[in-house]
Amino acid sequence: MLAEFTSLFEFAFFQRALVAGFLLAILAGIVGVFSSIRKSTFFGDAIAHSALAGVALGLFFNVNPLLSAAIYAVIISVALPWFKKQTGFSFDSLLGILLPVSMGLGVIIFALLPGYQPNLLSFLFGNLLAVTSTDLYFLLGLFVVVVGALPFFGRKLLFVSLDPEQAQLLGIPVAFYELVYHFLIALTVVSGVRLVGVVLINAFLVIPSMVVSLHARSLQQLFVLTPVVAFLSVVGGLFLSVIFNLPSGATIAVFSGFVFLCSVSVKKLRGGTT
Repeated sequence: MLAEFTSLFEFAFFQRALVAGFLLAILAGIVGVFSSIRKSTFFGDAIAHSALAGVALGLFFNVNPLLSAAIYAVIISVALPWFKKQTGFSFDSLLGILLPVSMGLGVIIFALLPGYQPNLLSFLFGNLLAVTSTDLYFLLGLFVVVVGALPFFGRKLLFVSLDPEQAQLLGIPVAFYELVYHFLIALTVVSGVRLVGVVLINAFLVIPSMVVSLHARSLQQLFVLTPVVAFLSVVGGLFLSVIFNLPSGATIAVFSGFVFLCSVSVKKLRGGTT
């Protein structure tokens, strides 16, 4: 089985899958740590599901669906603070509205597009092995934007995530950095739509950071090791999907869950508590 798997490295489609998985692992790993610190994992899940409407709108208007998904997700994530201020509802309440409405809109548009129904499943659950060169270039562009923004906003964003009230007292524009976080997570979510799908992308945002948080002794370790665990999940999931002919996105998500269970077991065996 191992020989069969290693032989795949000769093929361009598998090379693209590994590069795409590596880029997504870094993106989702870093942004996922911020999400974990802020205890806002539902936000990423809701934005991921809303991206389906952006994909469908792109297909409807004959533009790149990932580009339209990125625009849609960014608009939604940036507009949420405004809706919160205007209505007084909590983020969870607004996200509870956003998720089903956007999913429903996406499914309706797909139903109006003859011949696109099979694509619905690919965007819901992803297919890393079907990544094209165009998808890879688009992902690389998102990667550059997100990672390029971190040196300028990362430290203050971390401070705001850890203690927004103290950050406000120190004169840090908390509202601005909230928008930065929403922008980063929207782009990260969209980057994973084609690879693992809108249903499964949250596994990338949540599980690796939880695995590392069980053992990390500092925030630096958390930020460094989370992308590593995410990429190992990609490789392990790809291996199993190829060997057993399983859907790649779903297999990566399940393998990530297996890694988490192993991490919890190791923690228990060492005498720690979770």
